[in-house]
Order: sequence, then structure tokens, then C-alpha cells
Amino acid sequence: MAFNFKNWIPSNWKTKMPTNYEWEVHNLVAYKEKKEAFAKGEISYDELQAFEIKYRESQDQREFRWQQHHHNAELKRQIASDYQQWRTYGHKWLGQMLDKCRHLLMSKWWWTKPKKPVGKGKMWQSSITGEWFQEHRPDKSMRVRQWLQAANTGNAFKGKKNFNPDVLKLDKPTEDMKVKSQDAKRERARQKHDLIMEATNNFGRGWHDIDRSLPGRGGNVPRQVQVTFSDPRVYGGRNKVSSIKKKTTKKK
Repeated sequence: MAFNFKNWIPSNWKTKMPTNYEWEVHNLVAYKEKKEAFAKGEISYDELQAFEIKYRESQDQREFRWQQHHHNAELKRQIASDYQQWRTYGHKWLGQMLDKCRHLLMSKWWWTKPKKPVGKGKMWQSSITGEWFQEHRPDKSMRVRQWLQAANTGNAFKGKKNFNPDVLKLDKPTEDMKVKSQDAKRERARQKHDLIMEATNNFGRGWHDIDRSLPGRGGNVPRQVQVTFSDPRVYGGRNKVSSIKKKTTKKK
């Protein structure tokens, strides 16, 4: 009888977390200060290691982070493989995947070119993953030394829309800027409140508009249409048979 290697390979060998996987410290600001203090010689290595052990993640959090990382990596590889198969076999491969209900990872952006989000740079598609990215093309070419000199004087973005070089020279916002920011913040809060009330609450409205939904309707519940003469609650409904006869009868 031949030796079977499959019996000695663990079932979760692909997703098993390696032993040398790094730990993550939660308190990043204090951890950075501790490392700076250790570099200056103010604390010892034992104190730094004790801080890492105290504020690091738990074992369950570490394993979950590794599984999440592994799942994202596998997903990216699967999407790249599917894109290569689509480029090679085209609509035949798409039909086979649709029959197998494996169309969730497909994207219309494989064959659809998106619009430019901003700027003048062209849109390029990756030949490996099918992702789109925009090349960086500045409006006006400038050497690095000239750009740094213009940045020191506040003219690096000169010529841009709504560009004010005086803003770059400010250490803190002016009183006029603070007033405008507060007004815009209140306006955004008002719009948000109106949208929430429009979507989730209709108490006290009455039947003065086209909305006939019940009070306390949630956001996922569709609205009820306006009551018309064909509604059975008004005038007992319309006689559909008589209306059909009127439409089908020919004028003599």
C-alpha cells in the first residue's frame, strides 16, 4: 500500500496563523513615545517590552487579524485570476461562471471605462487585476527646485480654481473662516435632520400631501401611493369592467 501524504497534512494549513506573525499594540501614540524614549536611552528594553505585553492585542484578535489578511489576499488573487480568464476566453467563460453562480466577483468595470474623477490625466487599466487608475499629469510642468521655491512663497498652486495664497501663510483660521465654517456645519446638520425625518418619521403630517404611509414607517418600508378614485377606500373603487368597455367600444 502506497504512502498517502494527504493523511498527514493538516486541513487548515493554508489559513493557520504562522508563529512569527507580529503582534499589534493598541495604544499607538504612547507606544511611539516609548520607542522614542528607548532610542534616547531614557528607558530600558525591559520596560519597553513590558509596555508592549501590557497593551498588545489578545490572541483571538491576532488570529482574527491574520484570517482577515489571508482572506483579503486570497480574494485579490481570485479576482486577478478571474480577470485573466475573462481576457483569454471572453463571453464563453462568463457564461460558464453564470451557470455556476460564480458571478459575484465579476465587475462591469472590466470592460467599461470610468469617467475621469478629476484632472487631465488619462485612465489606465491594470493588465493583471483589471483595476483602473488615473495617471498624474499636472496642469503646468515645473521643476522640483522651482516648485519648492514656489511652495515656500505660497505660490505652488497658483492658477488653480479658488486658490488663495494667503491661506497657506496662516497659522490658524481667521474669524471670518470660523463663522463660515460654523454656518456650513449648522446647514449640514439641518439637512441631515430633514433627511432623517423625511425617511423615518411622518407623525402629525395628516393627509394633506400624496404620502399615505402609516405613522412610524421605517426607512426600508416603501411609501404608499396617493389615494385616488380607483382606491376602494374612496367611493368604493372604480368599475374596471365598464372602463374597459368604454375604451374598446368604437365611435359610431
